Amino acid sequence: MTLGEKLRQIRKEHDMTKQELSNALNVPRERIKLYEIGEEEPSEFYLLTFTKHFNISLEDLPSYK
Repeated sequence: MTLGEKLRQIRKEHDMTKQELSNALNVPRERIKLYEIGEEEPSEFYLLTFTKHFNISLEDLPSYK
């Protein structure tokens, strides 16, 4: 599973749309889409914000480097 697929899976497990996650994390919706489809690599800041929001560890995500 890729990082983008895992991010999408976690978002969907929490019944959130891309727009809802965008609003919660103050990240443009389009950027979330790009992360999920693997066209853009999320920054460490975004990943930390994402993990804090969903109360998970960075170790729960596939390596992104």
